[in-house]
Amino acid sequence: MLFTFRTRPSFYLAIIVGAGLAALGGTLWFHARYDSSPDQTIALKGFSNAEYPEDPEERSLDFGNYPHRTLRVHHVDGSRFRFVIEPGSDHATTIELPEVDLIHIVATVPPWVKSDKDLIRVGLIDREWNRQQVSFRRDSPYVRVHEGGDGFEQRRLTRVDLARNCLNAGLWEVLLFTTEEGREQVYEHVWFTFPLGLYQDLFERVNGLSYWDYWWSLEHWVDPAGTPIRLDRVRTVEREWPLAASAQWDEAPRWQGEQRLKRKNVLAPTTIHTYRDWYIQPVQFASFIQPGRYSVSHPRDTKLHYLSDLTGATLRQVRTPAHSKLLYELDLGFKDGQTGEATKLIFGGLDLRSLPVTSPDHYERGWQAPLGIGNPSFFESYEELLANPPLQRRFYGFHLDAENRWIDHHTVGVDGPLLHWDAENPSTLHLYLVSYERHALLNHFVLTIPPEVRSSSESGLE
Repeated sequence: MLFTFRTRPSFYLAIIVGAGLAALGGTLWFHARYDSSPDQTIALKGFSNAEYPEDPEERSLDFGNYPHRTLRVHHVDGSRFRFVIEPGSDHATTIELPEVDLIHIVATVPPWVKSDKDLIRVGLIDREWNRQQVSFRRDSPYVRVHEGGDGFEQRRLTRVDLARNCLNAGLWEVLLFTTEEGREQVYEHVWFTFPLGLYQDLFERVNGLSYWDYWWSLEHWVDPAGTPIRLDRVRTVEREWPLAASAQWDEAPRWQGEQRLKRKNVLAPTTIHTYRDWYIQPVQFASFIQPGRYSVSHPRDTKLHYLSDLTGATLRQVRTPAHSKLLYELDLGFKDGQTGEATKLIFGGLDLRSLPVTSPDHYERGWQAPLGIGNPSFFESYEELLANPPLQRRFYGFHLDAENRWIDHHTVGVDGPLLHWDAENPSTLHLYLVSYERHALLNHFVLTIPPEVRSSSESGLE
C-alpha cells in the first residue's frame, strides 16, 4: 500500500522565515562585532581588590575611588586615534589621550618577513600573544586632564598606561597612576575591547595584509606549533664562536621588579630554593584569562623539562634583512629531561653595544623582549616607541626543535630573555630566562664572550 504524506505550505514558509531570520541575525552580529564607525563609545570593566586578589599591580590607597566606566575611541586619521576616558562618578574627571599612533601597538610583522607565510603567521601570533604596555607621562603633550571632579586627578595623576594584553585581538586595558610614598601606584585599572572593525582596518592599513586571512588565529588563540622556521630567511651567518656557558643551577632565583609583585602567582608543590627546583617538579603559574587578569583558580601547566639540561651555546655574527649593520645571535642548546629530545632557544638581531651594564643583584635593569619577530619590550614609554618603532626592530627569538620547527614557548613556560653585561667583568654576559607572564626567573646563564667580539662592539666597528 502506498502512503502519501502531505506537508502544509505553512511548514515551508516557517523554514524560509527561520533561515531568513538566522541570516539576518548573523548579519547584524557581524555588523555589530566589526563596526568600523570612526567614533565609538565602549564599556570599561573594573575589578575591586576583593574580586581580583591576584592583581600584581601596586594599588593606591585611592584605588576604586575615581572610577571610569566608558571610553570613547575616535579614529582621527590614518593610524592615529583619540582615547577619551570618561568619569563614572562625580569625584572623577575626563582623561584624554588626544593622539596615539597605533601603528606602534597593533599586531604587526616587519616588512622583511613578508616573503615567508610561516614567518608571518608565527610573527603575528607571537605579537598578539605578548603584552605591550605603553606609558604616557602626565606632563607630556600626549595626556590631557579635563576640569571636573574633586580635583584629585588634576593634582595627582602621574601617568596613563594603554596596554594591549596577551590574549585575543582587541582585549586591551587602561591603567591610571598616582604617586604614594615615592612610588607610582595604580588608582584605576579597567579593561575594554578595542572595536574590532577599527582593529581590522588598522591591521590592514599597517600590515598590507588581509585581516580575514589571520582573524581566527588572532581572535581565538590558535597555536601554530610545528610551523617550520627557515632561519636563512631571517639572517645570514657571517661568523660564529662556541661559547663557554654555565647554568647557575644551584643559585637562588632573585625576585625583584615585576617578579617581586608576581611571586604570589607561582604555583609549585614545594618552595623554589634554586633554579634547579623549577625542573624537578610540576610547576604551574596563575593563568592569564579574559578579559586580561591572572587567576590562581585556572593554574597553567608548564613543560620546563624541555629546558632541563643545557648542552651548549653558540654566538653568531649575523646580517639580517632588517638592517645593514652586523648584529649577533645567541643559540642555546638543550636536552629534554624526560625524552632526551634536543631543542634550542634562538635570540638574534642583538646589538651587543646597546645592552645595559649592571650586576645580577640588579638584573631588572637589563634588557628584555618577548620571543617573536620585531616585538617591542613588555613595558615602554610612548616616546620610546616613537623613537624606535617596532616595525623597524631587528630582534627575533624562537624556541625550535631539531628540525627547526616552532615550539610554543608559552606552553613550555617561557616569555623571553633578559640580558645584561656584568658590571665587573667586561667579557661576561648574563642571560636569564623569564617565565610565562614574567612571574619568575627560570634560569641564569653566564656566558663568556670572545674578546674580539667585545672589543669590536665597544669600538663600534661592527
